[in-house]
Amino acid sequence: MPLDTSLALVLTKPAPDTLWTLRADILEMWDRLAPDRRPSADWTLEVIGRFHHYLADLQSKMTAHDYSRLASRMDLGSIGLLAVQDLVADRELLFKKLFLGGLSEGLMVLATLQYTKAWRTEVTLVNDEARWWIFEGLWRVSRDLRPDAPPEQRRAQIEALMAPLHTADITPALEAAVIARLFQVLLVGSLNWVVGARPPAGD
Repeated sequence: MPLDTSLALVLTKPAPDTLWTLRADILEMWDRLAPDRRPSADWTLEVIGRFHHYLADLQSKMTAHDYSRLASRMDLGSIGLLAVQDLVADRELLFKKLFLGGLSEGLMVLATLQYTKAWRTEVTLVNDEARWWIFEGLWRVSRDLRPDAPPEQRRAQIEALMAPLHTADITPALEAAVIARLFQVLLVGSLNWVVGARPPAGD
């Protein structure tokens, strides 16, 4: 299925062009959805659009070499690729993988990697805007996957996931890599609707 390919690319080599292809695949699926399921796909499209805008902004403020180094930090790896195949079929399992499965520790390691390239102030502003939106986006994903969770618990889990962004002395470059990972998490978390939208095997 084309979605498997385009989603895998966004989860391993995120870039504006791979997000463009994923959006096209989602729009094709949207046309085939029942009207009552389209709002869920709209949310996925919104995440894709915000992620595309973020990466395009970064590219405009970086050299090709710097962006290439950053892109090498953006591979979501097994969490994302397993989600393509299995996790979206089970809300509870997806919630545990995204919010309770040690992802925050992996993000913390990413945030402390040595990368000392100095970036202009504009990149910090781009990161701040993205962090603001990601918090609300994670809240929505958490609410969709675990609607019965107390809001205090939801907040604590999201803040734990975003804690690497508050690491002392994190550079704008590494902050961008963590933000890109969080966008990937949002994307995976928005895909529960895809299960029923897939055609039967052999079609």
